[in-house]
Amino acid sequence: MVLSYMTDELSKADIDAMGRQAAKSKATQDKIINAVISLIKEKGYAAASSTQIARRAGVTWGAVQHHFGGKEEILEEVLERSHFQFHQTLSAGRFTTGAPERRVAKYVDAAWYHYQGEEYMATLEILLATRGHGKAANDLSISRSREEHLKLGRRIFHDSGVSDRGLQEVIYIVHCMLTGILIEMALEPKSFDARIYTRHLKTVVMGLLYP
Repeated sequence: MVLSYMTDELSKADIDAMGRQAAKSKATQDKIINAVISLIKEKGYAAASSTQIARRAGVTWGAVQHHFGGKEEILEEVLERSHFQFHQTLSAGRFTTGAPERRVAKYVDAAWYHYQGEEYMATLEILLATRGHGKAANDLSISRSREEHLKLGRRIFHDSGVSDRGLQEVIYIVHCMLTGILIEMALEPKSFDARIYTRHLKTVVMGLLYP
């Protein structure tokens, strides 16, 4: 399953609203970001060289620099879009309704769906490859927007009596578990059943939020 925040084609309504030049610029930016994500997905972080990014996007490296500045800025944009996609999805009203068990299930399922998307997979590789250096090194995935995650969790689990610290711990547990499940799926794609562990994760989250 793949989530896609970017599109290669813009609708006529998008173009009219943005203006043709702005729409053209956005389309080029999306092609560049999609190129980075696809290269990382296919061959890993090292494959996303400046030459390969420009070639895959069908533009010159000068055009890439015009839109983003350089490779680190492109990587940062991939991270930003992944976080934006996560928060946009989980901000939907449907996540705030229903019994606690239902909300926990929807939260975990939506997070798991996002984690399997190309944007998050690329984000994970970028963070691992750039740890200790570069701008992306300062972006430790979920910690980059701790307050936003906390605010989102508080909105969804509005009737939970846990403290902010307790809720933050639950968010980290979900993040760490899903990342671990994702890695295990990559290592054992045929024999590993992720459903067993996402089901256990829901039980853990429910017990922590509503003891």
